[in-house]
Amino acid sequence: MDSNNKQNAQFSEDNIQAVQADKTMNVPEVGFLIKQQELKELEDSLTQKENSIAQKEQALKVAKDAIAKKEAELNDKSVQLEEMELQAKNGFPQLFEEKFAAFKKQLEQRESQCVSELESLESEKEKLRQREVAIQKSEIQRDNGYADARAKLDDELFNLRKEHEKEQESKRANALTAIEKELSEERTSRIASLEKEIADRLKVHEAAIQQEKDELEQKRKALLKDQSALDELKDELEYQKQRLQSSKDRLEEREANLNVEVDAKVVERKQSFENEKSALNDEIARLRESINTSSALISNFEELKHKLGDEDPAAVLLKLKTYEEEIKKLRDDLATRPTQEMREAFDRLKSEQSELQLACERLSEENEAIRSSARAQSDLEMQVAELTDKNKSLLRRFESVDADNNRLMEELKRLQSSYEREQDREARVRDIEVPYVQKSLLRSLKLIREVEQYRPLTAAKENGKQLTPEQSGLLVKLEQELSAGELEWLDNIRKSCIDYGLRFPRRILHAFHTALKTSEWSPVTVLAGVSGTGKSELPRLYSHFGGVNFLSLSVQPNWDSQESMLGFFNSIDNKFDAQPVLKLLTQSQKKKSEDYPLGLEDAMNLVLMDEMNLAYVELYFAEFLSKLELRRGCKGSDVPSLEVKLGAGIQHYDLPLGRNVLWAGTMNQDETTKSLSDKVLDRGTVINFPRPTTLERRRKLKSLGEQAPLLSRKVWESWWCRESKFTDEQILPFKDFIEEMNTSLSKVGRALGHRVWQSIEYYMANYPDVLEAQRSNDDSRLAQVMKTAFEDQLVQKVMPKLRGIETRGTAKTECLDKIRTQLVNGDYSIVEDFDWACSDINYGQFIWGSANYLKDDESVNGLETAASNGSIGVSPESNSSNADNANSSVRLPEALVTFAEGKSKKIWQLTMSEIMETMNCDAKKAKELKAECNKTRES
Repeated sequence: MDSNNKQNAQFSEDNIQAVQADKTMNVPEVGFLIKQQELKELEDSLTQKENSIAQKEQALKVAKDAIAKKEAELNDKSVQLEEMELQAKNGFPQLFEEKFAAFKKQLEQRESQCVSELESLESEKEKLRQREVAIQKSEIQRDNGYADARAKLDDELFNLRKEHEKEQESKRANALTAIEKELSEERTSRIASLEKEIADRLKVHEAAIQQEKDELEQKRKALLKDQSALDELKDELEYQKQRLQSSKDRLEEREANLNVEVDAKVVERKQSFENEKSALNDEIARLRESINTSSALISNFEELKHKLGDEDPAAVLLKLKTYEEEIKKLRDDLATRPTQEMREAFDRLKSEQSELQLACERLSEENEAIRSSARAQSDLEMQVAELTDKNKSLLRRFESVDADNNRLMEELKRLQSSYEREQDREARVRDIEVPYVQKSLLRSLKLIREVEQYRPLTAAKENGKQLTPEQSGLLVKLEQELSAGELEWLDNIRKSCIDYGLRFPRRILHAFHTALKTSEWSPVTVLAGVSGTGKSELPRLYSHFGGVNFLSLSVQPNWDSQESMLGFFNSIDNKFDAQPVLKLLTQSQKKKSEDYPLGLEDAMNLVLMDEMNLAYVELYFAEFLSKLELRRGCKGSDVPSLEVKLGAGIQHYDLPLGRNVLWAGTMNQDETTKSLSDKVLDRGTVINFPRPTTLERRRKLKSLGEQAPLLSRKVWESWWCRESKFTDEQILPFKDFIEEMNTSLSKVGRALGHRVWQSIEYYMANYPDVLEAQRSNDDSRLAQVMKTAFEDQLVQKVMPKLRGIETRGTAKTECLDKIRTQLVNGDYSIVEDFDWACSDINYGQFIWGSANYLKDDESVNGLETAASNGSIGVSPESNSSNADNANSSVRLPEALVTFAEGKSKKIWQLTMSEIMETMNCDAKKAKELKAECNKTRES
């Protein structure tokens, strides 16, 4: 570091000397040298800070290693302590034996001493006995006069023996008691001292571990502080680096500009020197001329002398010399005086110097402000770190409290379940299973015999069993009878509606019927259109005249869950408030029996959700949609169930969603309703009702009369077509049409999935007219009705997916225009409705809201002679005046008739593209001509 300082000092001195030596150096060059010197000093200080940071990092690394080593030692000590504890627990008996070995040895020695003492006492006793015997012998040898003394001595000896024996026994007992007492006291004291020693050692080890943990925590905190200081130094270093780099960039830019300016100054000074040189050369030439003139004057001096007369020539020469000196002074003054260009450059450089000084002061102030903001930021970062730690601690506390709360909730649930009473659940289930239909309804016996013969044959065929020719013929016959029965059933509904005073186009009636049949793919059928066009009347009359049990459900705007529709447990009244739809669903899954005579398991039921988009369908009907979709692929009665909550702590009620319950809904499109999501559109069939072109009168209101006998579930299921019987030649054109349309839809992010096409094909296979054409082997009729069913599905499944697409720009050219071209080339009658959906009336968005293609429904299908003008809910009396016009002859353009004859076609076989090409008209006019051509088919 000292060598760097010396080099900097030497560099600054060299620069100062260079500046002093070169007096011609201008102010920018001096400023550049000063900037270089400052840059060098900043680099040196930066190097010093980097070195100090490296040293601190090294020290920090050493501290980290030391802490890691301490932690390892602490872990080793804790492991040793645990091992010691285990040894103390497991080896206590051995330690006890080792500690008390010496004491046991002492006890054994004392016992041996006691035994030896007892033996000595026994020996003394034996000696006394021998002595007594000797005394007795001596006494026997004495005289008989000593008999009294011998008896007395015998008594004394006996008493002495007894006393001696008692004394020996007491000594022995006292000795044993003392030994046992001393042994127990010694054992107790030794055990207590051992336990105390173990506890003291544990405390010492725990204190040492705690102290090392505290030291480690302090070192960790110090390390964190050093880390934060190091981070601050790093930030400061990064800031200084950025500042130095910016200063260096400015200096390099200044240096580049300075070189250009120096070059310009050199050129300018050179030019000034050249001008001065030329001026001096001119002056020299002038002086030479002056000298020549002076010499000429000297030569003429004599003449002047004579001419001057009385004046002295010397005085004249003195005056001349004086004039020459003045001229010389003036020339020197002129040579040393600076030029105008030099004065301007000096003033400009002086102003630049003042500007640079102001910029330097401003940068110093900015630097100070940035430093203060950096310090404030570091303070804020420390506060953020503290708050983060506090947040983590609070989060841990929250997790612990939440865990305790969850545990208590589980305990509460367990306690509640333990107090659950089965009779409460039975009472709530009884409230649910109260029949909605309170009277016994008649069953229709029509086609029951055919179905009973048809079902075993179809089951055998599905199981791969080979049918006999008689069985195959019977199966074909039964299929034809059932198909005719289905069409007869639909025609009867339509005629009954007309008799009641309302007329529905045959195509809408068949579309509604087919949509209900395909509930495996599309569980919900949605009827959309203008309010008052008969959307709610169609399901009601369809059910009444067709023998389907019907329930109309008014959707409320506040429905937000399935409980809103089904019902919930009312804790205030302590009963389950079951809604009518729940009661009907329960009744529909109960078999008719003696115990339950009102069961509807063998009949068909229809639930209509009126104004279903007043609330979000995804909220109150979401669980239904998911469960109803699970029915696809299930066999027989294996259907999903819906969980109905009966209250807290009560087991839920499983509600089967059988196939004998059909779901429909009506939808208005105004500011009070919600739009349907793609989830509902994909799982539903949307049937649009046309806007009436003329408003018809209804002169009389008729009563509905009695409901038709209930349609058997077996008959309804016999109308199903469970597989597609189309050949590749028949179905592939429609599949290619959808795939081409899907390519256009993918360019605006509205691509179709497999389910859409599968539901379209399933719909076409179940369309009544398609089934009738297949069973009658009428290929031309089959192609026509297949196209009609496919066109229905385009309106019901595909067009709702286009809602909201912009009708301008790339969306129009890449998607809508290509789809329209497909529709025109395919001769589909929905082109006019497609154009209306793309019109400006929808504010630049595609909105399908019309059904004008249904206007010519009756004449196109050749099923009615009196047209209904496309109106729904129209009184039949108003159309009597049009009957004659419908039967009258149809006049067509000769060019069209000639073209048909040239193509060897019937006039009604011409396509719309051929009509447009022949008549050179638009699609609307071609559609009108096509309708007129179709009328000729009837006549």
